Amino acid sequence: MNYRLFDMNMNDRDLLFFDTETTGFELDKELIEIGAVRAKAKTFEKLSEIDIKIRPQRLELADPEALRVVGFDEAEWRAEGVSLTQGIKEFLTLAENTMLVGHNLAFDWMHIQKAIEACGFEPTYFYKGLDIFSMAWLKFNGRPGLSRLSLEMANHFGIDITRHHRAIDDARATYEIFLGIINAK
Repeated sequence: MNYRLFDMNMNDRDLLFFDTETTGFELDKELIEIGAVRAKAKTFEKLSEIDIKIRPQRLELADPEALRVVGFDEAEWRAEGVSLTQGIKEFLTLAENTMLVGHNLAFDWMHIQKAIEACGFEPTYFYKGLDIFSMAWLKFNGRPGLSRLSLEMANHFGIDITRHHRAIDDARATYEIFLGIINAK
């Protein structure tokens, strides 16, 4: 455990809005894409982002429906994809000293954590995070048109998601929805 991560004031931590795509919903499925947007502490100004495609090693075990939903194209992943180790290194570099933010945070966090452990690394981010689903539930509970609180909340805030279920687009949407939630009256 990297105890240095506990020393930093919570209000000074940048936020890392992230999303993952996998070869299925179960935890034994592979991580195949990570999208992340880093935003400055306090101002939430966008600082940087990454879009990482990870080449699957056991494609034969993938759920075909999950691959269809993600828009998996084997040629695209072969050309643009990196190894799990390289992808996790890139993610951990961007995530250093941040607090993770996601939509349905537990799902993405578990897949990231599993991949970090498989690569023999340790997290570089704080051990607590924010879930925009929970934030939206508290702020909009019972409001008409927001009953599902999925990433479709983007429509409520006038945010265009170019491609659903692509990690970078969903990470960007998570960032924009977060801003919408905190600025909503």
